[in-house]
Amino acid sequence: STTLSVNMVKQLPPMLGEADMIKSFQLMPGVSTVGEGTSGFNVRGGGVDQNLVLLDEAPLYFTSHLFNLFSVTNPDAIRDAVLYKSDMPARFGGRLSSVLDTRMKDGNNKKWTGTGGLGLIASRFTIEGPIQKDKSSVIVSARRSYTDLITKQSSDPAIRDNSIYFYDLSAKLNFTLSDNDRIYVSGYFGKDNISVAKRFSMQWGNGTGTIRWNHVFNPRLFSNTSIIYSDYKYQLGNLNDPTTAFNWKAGIIDYTLKNSYNWYINSKNTLYFGAEAALHEFSPGRATPTSSESIFNKIQMQGQRASDYHVYVDHELGLTDKLSIEYGLRYTLFQTIATGNTTVYDYIGEAKKEKQPVNPRYFKDWETIKTYPNFQPRFSLKYQTSENSSIKAAYSRTSQDLHLVSNNVSTSPLDIWIPSSYNVKPELADQVSAGYFRNFKNNKYEASAEIYYRELQNQLDFINNAQTLLNSHLPGSMVFGRGRAYGAEFLIRKNEGRLNGWLSYTLSRSERKTELFTAYYPVRHDKTHALSLVGIYQLTPRINVSATYNYASGTPTTMPDSKFEFEGIPVQHNSGEVRNNFRIPSFHRMDLAATFKRKIKPNQKFSSEWVVSMYNATNRKNPFSIYLRQNEHNASQLEPVRMSVFGTVIPSVTWNFKF
Repeated sequence: STTLSVNMVKQLPPMLGEADMIKSFQLMPGVSTVGEGTSGFNVRGGGVDQNLVLLDEAPLYFTSHLFNLFSVTNPDAIRDAVLYKSDMPARFGGRLSSVLDTRMKDGNNKKWTGTGGLGLIASRFTIEGPIQKDKSSVIVSARRSYTDLITKQSSDPAIRDNSIYFYDLSAKLNFTLSDNDRIYVSGYFGKDNISVAKRFSMQWGNGTGTIRWNHVFNPRLFSNTSIIYSDYKYQLGNLNDPTTAFNWKAGIIDYTLKNSYNWYINSKNTLYFGAEAALHEFSPGRATPTSSESIFNKIQMQGQRASDYHVYVDHELGLTDKLSIEYGLRYTLFQTIATGNTTVYDYIGEAKKEKQPVNPRYFKDWETIKTYPNFQPRFSLKYQTSENSSIKAAYSRTSQDLHLVSNNVSTSPLDIWIPSSYNVKPELADQVSAGYFRNFKNNKYEASAEIYYRELQNQLDFINNAQTLLNSHLPGSMVFGRGRAYGAEFLIRKNEGRLNGWLSYTLSRSERKTELFTAYYPVRHDKTHALSLVGIYQLTPRINVSATYNYASGTPTTMPDSKFEFEGIPVQHNSGEVRNNFRIPSFHRMDLAATFKRKIKPNQKFSSEWVVSMYNATNRKNPFSIYLRQNEHNASQLEPVRMSVFGTVIPSVTWNFKF
C-alpha cells in the first residue's frame, strides 16, 4: 500500500492553487494518466474504471471537477488516503486494479478551528469544533469556483452568456455515545455546471452519505456497521434550436450495508472478517424534448438493477520474528435483476460489425436474470532480511461487475456505467508481484524495487465507431477479450531534513487482444517509461519551495494505415485491421511552487501564507493526440497536427489562512 499525508500533498506544486490528493498519487510508481486534461488515473495498466475511489466508504464514480482541473476531494477535509495496488486485502473488492481509501477528518472535539484559502479560480473554507466538548464534534468544508461570476461581468455577450463552475460540500459528525460506542455521520455533495451561450449545457455531480457505528466488545475485538449511499448523476442539454432542443439524463445509485470485525488476537495475529450487501440502480439514459417544436420523440432507455453480496476473511499472521504473511478470501455473488418488464437477447454476427439481436427472453420486475459467483483469494508474505530491509511477494485475484462504457480517448462525466449482465461477464484479474524494500539511516531514506505481472479476462471493448449513448442494443457493439500488464517500479525517497522528496520510475507494458484483433496490441493508456521527480526544500523557517518534473513515453493512438486519392485529393483511410499503431511524442512537464508564511507572534491564533505556483513552467506544448489534415497551401499533401490541452504556463496565487 502507498500512503500520502495531507501535509505532504499541500507542499507539492498545486494546479491553479488547489492541492490535489488524487493527482499527487500520480507521482508514485505504477500510477499514471493518459494525458493532461483527462479524468481519473490508471494503475498498473488498468483502465480508469478499474480503480475504486472511496470517501468514507462511499464509492465515487467520477472524481474530477472542471474536466480534471481539480479533484472532488477537498484536502482540508481529508484525514488520510491509502492506495492499495499490489497487496489489496480481502476486505476490499469491486475493482480490478486498485482501491484508494480516503477518510475524512473526524472533527476537533476540543476547540473550534478553521482553515481556508482564496485562489484565482476557487476558494474554500473549513470549520470544525466540538458540539459537546470531548464527546461530539462536527466538521464542515465547502469549496466553490467563481469563473461564472467573472464571465458575467463582461460587456461581450459571447463571454457573458457562458458559465462554468463547480462547488462541493463535505460534512461529518462524530458522537461518543459511551466508552464502547461511537457514531459517525458523513456526507459529500458536489456538482459541476457548464453552460455555453444558453445553447448547450452539461452537469454532473456526486452525492454520498455514510452512517457508521463503531462498537468495542473488548480491547481486542471491535466492529463497524455502516449504511452507505452513493448517487452519481449527469446530464446534457441542447437548447440552441427549439426544433432540436433536448435534455439527456443518466445516473447510478448505490445502497450498501456493511458489517466488519477487527479481532486483534495477539501482537502477531489479527483477523478481519465481515459481510457486505449492495443494491445498484442504473439509469443509462433518458432523452426528452424541451420544446413543443422539437422534432425528437422522448427516448427512454431500459433501466438496469443489480445486487451483490460479499463475505470475506483476512488473516495477518506473524510466523516468526522475520516472516509474516497475510492471506484471505473474498466471495462475491452478483445478480442482475430485471427493472420493470425486461427483454434480453443473444447477439449474433461478425465480430467487426454490429451484431443483431435474436432469441428474446422476458423477465418480470425484480426477477433475477443472471447470477455470477466469484472466489477471490489473496496472499502476501513479508520476509525481514535484516533490520532495515525486507522482501515482499503477493498474489491476488480481483473481480469487477460494474463497467464503464466509453468509446473515447479520454473518459468523460457523460460515460455510462453498466452492470455485469446476461451479455456481459465479470472482469477478472490475477496479479503476482514481488519486491525488495530497504530503509537507510534510521528511515531517513527509503528505496524499493518491485515487479508485477497481471492477466485480465473478459475485458470490455467496442467495434470501431460504436454508438454508446442511447443504444438499446449496446451489447451488439461490444467485443470482449483478454489483457496483460507487466512492469517494474522503482522508488527512492528522502523523508527528513530541509530537502526531501522522491524519485519514481516505472517500466511497463499494458496490452489487450479481443475478437477484433487476435494479436496483442497496446492499450491507449500504455506508457513504456514514466518518471517523476519531486523536491521540497525548506529555504527558511517561513519559506518553502517545491518542484515536480514528469516524463513519460508517448501513449499509443490509431492513425490511418493507408490513403487513396479522390479527384487528386488525398483521403485518409484506416482499414480497421489496426488499433493503436502509432505513438504520440513523449511527455515532459515541470511545475514550481513557493510558500511564504506570515510571521506569527507569540500566542497568536491566526496564521496565513501565500502560495505562488507555475504549472507547466517550461511552457511545453505536450501533445494529447495527433491527427492528419490537408495542407492549406497544398491540398495534395497531408500534415500531422498536434492537439495540446495545456500548451502554456499557468501561474496561480493562493492565500491560505488558519485560526
